[in-house]
Amino acid sequence: MKKIVLLAIACMAGLPVFSQRFVHGIGFSTFIDHTSRYGSIASFGLSYAIRYNVMETDKMTVSVGIPLSVGGSGESDTNMESYYDAEGNIVYYYTRDEDDGPRTKPRGMVDIPLIINLNFAGFSSLDNKNSVGLFVGGGLAYHYGPVNVKYKDRNGGSFTDSTTQHAVGPIGNLGMRIGLGKKKNGAIEIRGSYMKSLTKRQPDIYGISLLYILPKTGKYANSYGLY
Repeated sequence: MKKIVLLAIACMAGLPVFSQRFVHGIGFSTFIDHTSRYGSIASFGLSYAIRYNVMETDKMTVSVGIPLSVGGSGESDTNMESYYDAEGNIVYYYTRDEDDGPRTKPRGMVDIPLIINLNFAGFSSLDNKNSVGLFVGGGLAYHYGPVNVKYKDRNGGSFTDSTTQHAVGPIGNLGMRIGLGKKKNGAIEIRGSYMKSLTKRQPDIYGISLLYILPKTGKYANSYGLY
């Protein structure tokens, strides 16, 4: 997993120097890792998004992008104890029946989608200066995030293994872009997404992101865009 993340970061860091069609933004994202059996867990992260417009017209573009997010989940205050299983993994369990519910301990999260978008109106290309734009599209995503797996012990009691799991599957997203200021040097993007996991018993992923689209510098200082 570390090799995949490092490769994605290296590629995204180097791509913008080759063409003004590359545009990027930074911001924050929230993800909900949901399973029907074990409930939902929220995680939060920093996002860096880059796209390349493979086709451009006056009113729309087709783009390929990678909005990468890295973060984690927090920890809740719950009376719990723990033990190590036969494989050396730590397992958490509740000390009172009324505490038998999901518990979120600190865990990491990585989200790497590859998305093809149709971009309309504002910010669909570097030359489109409408105030508002829309986009919709989909692709394939990899997600590594927190889950709580509930078990029954040999005495009939319940305990929860607070862990992380990998998931891969198709993803869809949509959102809008709003220009900033009179010159619209930069923009705000709001993006919602849903990933359906193809990995057995792994969570489906709901996401929402808020990004600031970085304005161009140098001779392209009056250009702008996003992934």
